[in-house]
Amino acid sequence: GIFLLLFMSLTYPALAIPTKTNNLKPALGWTLDDFNRIRRGNPDEAAAIEWLKSAPDGVIVESVGGSYTAYARISTYTGLPTLLGWPGHESQWRGGSDPQGTRQDDVKLLYSTSNWQTALAILKKYNVRYVYIGGLERSTYPVQEDKFRRYLKQIFQLGEITIYEVP
Repeated sequence: GIFLLLFMSLTYPALAIPTKTNNLKPALGWTLDDFNRIRRGNPDEAAAIEWLKSAPDGVIVESVGGSYTAYARISTYTGLPTLLGWPGHESQWRGGSDPQGTRQDDVKLLYSTSNWQTALAILKKYNVRYVYIGGLERSTYPVQEDKFRRYLKQIFQLGEITIYEVP
């Protein structure tokens, strides 16, 4: 009885591991270059990142979200500073949320307000040079893009991705 129970309880893990892990073969092959994943999965975003890497340095604003997700991807791959990437990570490494201040709310307000003066105040407060709008920004916030189109210079556009420069 006990041997049958042990045999049966060990059969599932032995058979499930290959199924649950794709036989331990990553879909895109073994690599340490995660940017390869972006090139294949979202070539427009890869092109935007490459463009920003050759652009003059400056603070970029992009959507804010959870740790170990696609949030903060633009600043990660370009090396440009951003207002805030992963709030949980920042509070963990900086001893609380005080250093973040109102950054997360300010980013949300920047994207979602239709009021140009409100947006401009946020852009000036953080000395933002680039506003990035892609699929993740559009799915995270109710982006009111008209204010950017009207008052900022569009410097990159490909597919659903637009980058504006703050003068």
